[in-house]
Amino acid sequence: MEAAVENLWPRELSAERKAYLAQSKIPDVLACNVILLVFATGGLLVRLFVRLRYLTGINIDDVICMSSWVFTFILCFTAMLMTKYGFGKHIGTVSKFSDRAMFLKLDFVTMLAYVLALGTIKMSFCLLYLHIFPGRKFRIGCWLLLAGIVAHTIAETLVVLFQCIPVHKAWDATGLVEGTCVDMNLFYYANFAIKMASDLALFTAPIPKVLQLRMSMGKRMGLAVMFGLGLLVCMTSIIRISYLNTFKVDHTWSMVNAMNWSCVEVAVAIFIACIPSFNTLIIHRFPRLQRLLGLGSNKGASRSSKVYGSSSRRVYDGLSNEPPNSLKLKQMTGESHVDVETSHNESQERIMHAGIQITTAVSVNNKIVSYD
Repeated sequence: MEAAVENLWPRELSAERKAYLAQSKIPDVLACNVILLVFATGGLLVRLFVRLRYLTGINIDDVICMSSWVFTFILCFTAMLMTKYGFGKHIGTVSKFSDRAMFLKLDFVTMLAYVLALGTIKMSFCLLYLHIFPGRKFRIGCWLLLAGIVAHTIAETLVVLFQCIPVHKAWDATGLVEGTCVDMNLFYYANFAIKMASDLALFTAPIPKVLQLRMSMGKRMGLAVMFGLGLLVCMTSIIRISYLNTFKVDHTWSMVNAMNWSCVEVAVAIFIACIPSFNTLIIHRFPRLQRLLGLGSNKGASRSSKVYGSSSRRVYDGLSNEPPNSLKLKQMTGESHVDVETSHNESQERIMHAGIQITTAVSVNNKIVSYD
C-alpha cells in the first residue's frame, strides 16, 4: 500500500502548481519558536536567580511556573519537529502516509502540551497573588479562581486525550480506523468563552489591589501596567482563535499561524509572570538603571529604619512588656527585605516578595495589630 501511495500527485505539474507546492512556512515556524523559547527561558532563569539570591527561595508558584516552561518547551520543540513531516508545507508535498501519521501524532502532543502549559502558568499567577496580596475576600476569590482553572485544565486535558474513540484514531492518516471523533474546532470555539473569562479575571484582579498600595501614583500605575500586560495573553488568544476557521484539507499549511500563536500565548504568559523579578534584579545589580527608571523605594516622614534579615519581623501585639510603638519580632522563614517607617500613630511595612514591593499600613495605638 505504501508503494501505491508513494506519489499521490501527477508527475506532470503546471508551473503554477509547482510554485504553489514550493511555498514554505518552515522558516517562520523555526524562527518563531526559537525566539519564544529564548524569551521564556531567559525570563524563567532571571526569576529563579532572583528568588534564590535575593528573596525567600523557591516557592510553589515558581515550581508551577517551571512546569509550565517544561510544557512550553515540549510545545515549541514539537512544533519545530513537525516541519520534518510536512508542517509548514502544502499537504500535496507529503506523499507518504507514514509521514502524515507522524504529523498527526505530533499534533496530538502539541494539543496536550498547549493545554497543560497554559493551565499551569495561570495556576502560577494565582499562587503569586496569594503570596503578595492580603485581604480575606481577595484571597477567597483567588482560591476560587485557582480551583476553576485546575478543574478547567483537567477537563480540557481529558477532552484532548479522548477526542477520538479509539484514541489512536486521532492520528489515523488512512481513514480506515473505525470510530468517532469530537470536532475539535467546535470544541475550541465553545471553550474560548470560558478561557477568555478566566483570563480577564486572572489578569485584572490584582489591579485594584495595586492601586490601593501606599506608594507614589507613578509606581502604582507602573505596577498596574505590569499586571495589565497579562491582557496580552488575552489578545494572543483572540488572534489564535481567529485562525481556527482556516483549517481545511491542507492542514499542514493552514494550521501554521494558529500553532505559532499558541506558542506565543504560553511563552508570553511565562515571561509576564517573570517580569517582577527583573525589578529586583535591577535594584540589586544595576543601581544606576534603578535611579534612571525610578525603581527606588519611597522614603517616608519622620523616622525611618531598615531591617534586613532572614528570621523575623516585629509587630506590636499590645500584650508584651515592650513599650508602646515598639515592634516585636515574629518568626518568618526565608530572607526578606523589610523597610519600616514610623510616626506617632502608624508605621508602614514594605516587604519585597517576588520582586514586588508591598506596603501595609499598621496602626499602633495600644491595641492588637496582626496580619499575614
